[in-house]
Amino acid sequence: MRPNAIESLRAAQAALGEVIAPDLTSAFAVDSAQTVQMLLESLASEWDTAAESLSRDSETLRSLLSAAGEALTNAPAGNESLRPLVSEIEHRLRDDGTTSLMISELASRNGSLRATLESVLVTFEDQTGRPGSEKIDEVRIRIYKHLKEVAARGWSFWDVSSFRGRMAAINSADGVDDSRESVG
Repeated sequence: MRPNAIESLRAAQAALGEVIAPDLTSAFAVDSAQTVQMLLESLASEWDTAAESLSRDSETLRSLLSAAGEALTNAPAGNESLRPLVSEIEHRLRDDGTTSLMISELASRNGSLRATLESVLVTFEDQTGRPGSEKIDEVRIRIYKHLKEVAARGWSFWDVSSFRGRMAAINSADGVDDSRESVG
């Protein structure tokens, strides 16, 4: 199929840089055009590896959630407050069995796994240092190591989309109008 996705992205970049950008007069418009150029470049760069990267990250998240569920299940006896989170982890891991390679589905699955991992981290922080929390502390360190590795990969279109969605949800819950905020 011609033009393919990469050719289309490059054509959009060329049009933005050669036709639209020269007519922009305000600093905000120029900044916005540069941000769109950056997004287009990111999409072009990630086009060939996006599905693999999301799939690999989801497998790592699944492994971390599985270890977290085991650590929470084996937490000191009498801690029934952890049971709902263990159930959430089990549910998330059970629901994550689809094999679609569509980016939208991979990103959605990855986002769901990441949201559950965020809940796990909040709980782990509350458990850290308590007697019998050695396994929780071990898994917590592995989770932070993974998150650091993800952050070290650099800026990503998928990260910005996820970040903007989370910020919009937070701002709407706080009653803040963020409709005029810029990307990033």
